[in-house]
Parts: sequence; structure tokens; C-alpha cells
Amino acid sequence: MNSKNLKEQILLNLKEQLSGEQFQFLESKNMHLGIFTEPYLTYMLDGKKTIESRFSKNKIAPYEKIELGDIVLVKKSGGKVLAFFTIKEILFFDLEETPISEIRKKYEKELCVEEAFWKQKEKSRYGTLIRIDQIERLKPFSISKKGMQTWIKL
Repeated sequence: MNSKNLKEQILLNLKEQLSGEQFQFLESKNMHLGIFTEPYLTYMLDGKKTIESRFSKNKIAPYEKIELGDIVLVKKSGGKVLAFFTIKEILFFDLEETPISEIRKKYEKELCVEEAFWKQKEKSRYGTLIRIDQIERLKPFSISKKGMQTWIKL
């Protein structure tokens, strides 16, 4: 399933449940599909987690592939698309210039992550922080996404 087909599936589902105005707004935007795990997904949906982070060893999406104004669709890992959010701010980090410990100190509360997360990410070279503006729950729907990618630009 390529990203074009995924986007078509998503747009069909969105068209069924959003007003014409909302749908046109979303359709006109660059969209991304983010895969989220618990407990971070619930924290985000409840408004407790206000910054989403992605850390990687390589320059992979969303690093330098996402912009203000883009829309992020929220899919539960192994589950359905549950929501989408608009973006208030995006920060990109080269972790050789900005140590991950600095990011942790400054953003840990808004990221809502635990010690194990930081341990897992300590060898990362790139970081993306996405400050969530508005999150909108959807009537959950399935898509046929295959593979291990946790972020796809649609």
C-alpha cells in the first residue's frame, strides 16, 4: 500500500464524518500519518501530552519533512485512526549540536515520557518535536497500512 492509496482511504473516511468545510480544510493540507503507542496515545488524546517527539539515527520522516500548517493523523499502533491534530510549532534538532539531555530538561513534562524512553533514544542523531495545537477526535476507522513505518508523509 503506497502513501497515495493510504491518503485516498483516509480522505474517503474523513469525508463521511466531517462537515464539508472541515473536509475541504483537511484536504487542502499536507497530511502525515503518525503511529502512536500507549500510554502516549491516551496522554495525547486527553491533552496531557502537548508535544510529540520523534528521534532517529537517520534523517527520516518527520525530520525536515513536516511544516507548520500540515495535519497529523493519529493511528493507534496495530489499530485504527482515532484523531488528527494541527501543529503549533515544529523544532528540528541535530543531536550532535544539541544534546538530547538538553531537550529532555526543557521539554520532558510536555512530552510525558519516562526514563526508559530516554534510554532507548540515547543513540539517536536527529530529533523532531511537534507542538500540538488542536487535536480532534474522529469516529475510529481502519486503513490497510502495512509495514513498520511509524511516520508516513501522505
